Amino acid sequence: LSSQCQSALLSVAASPDAACLNPSGVISLALTNSSSSSVIPGVNTWLSGMCSQGACSNSTLQAVVTNITSGCSTDLASVGLTTTNVTSIISTIEAYYPTVRQVMCLKDTSTSTLCVTEVLTNIQSSTTTLSLSNIIGLATKLMSGQNTGIPSSAVCTDCTQAAYTVLSQGIPQLSSTVQSAVSSECGANYTDGQMPSDVEKTAGNASTTNTGSAIALSFGSLNMGAIVVAAVSAAFAILA
Repeated sequence: LSSQCQSALLSVAASPDAACLNPSGVISLALTNSSSSSVIPGVNTWLSGMCSQGACSNSTLQAVVTNITSGCSTDLASVGLTTTNVTSIISTIEAYYPTVRQVMCLKDTSTSTLCVTEVLTNIQSSTTTLSLSNIIGLATKLMSGQNTGIPSSAVCTDCTQAAYTVLSQGIPQLSSTVQSAVSSECGANYTDGQMPSDVEKTAGNASTTNTGSAIALSFGSLNMGAIVVAAVSAAFAILA
């Protein structure tokens, strides 16, 4: 990370208002050795802390986004994230944050494991160590239409069904774009709108207001493994 970005992140971490995002966990994750260390322990620590906090207000989200987009613009650009239209970024995050937070805080009660941690562990066991650089590599393959090598068995779980249900309720426009891919890969029951009995929502109600902003998503031709990589990458972009 550039020194300017590090300063921006430290500024966010020092703000008591940003506790809702567990910024210290994000910073620790960002400093993970990008080439060799798995991000999974860091992701689990970050999400466990974030999910135990109350939801962020829109004003907090605006402040965090403004600080990070101005201080880390070069770092974000290096991984393909543009920050030229900050107003649009803020509107999108305000709209999607409540639902993304609910998904990130889903927990498999049968194993007492956060769903994100569980699915990432499955993917890592089936592919390679999920270091930051390898995640970027998988995302690059995804965006170029290459095979990511992630088997259905790694991602077709009760957590996946629960995540689809939450996303389809909170971001309805997403449902029509991914329903076919999810159904063909995992089965029609994964898109029936039901919450599995062994998955619970651990995040409290968000205080933000969903403005209905939307980003056009096109996942119809992707397999479930690719969708999970895209979802995790998007979550990092939205919440980190």
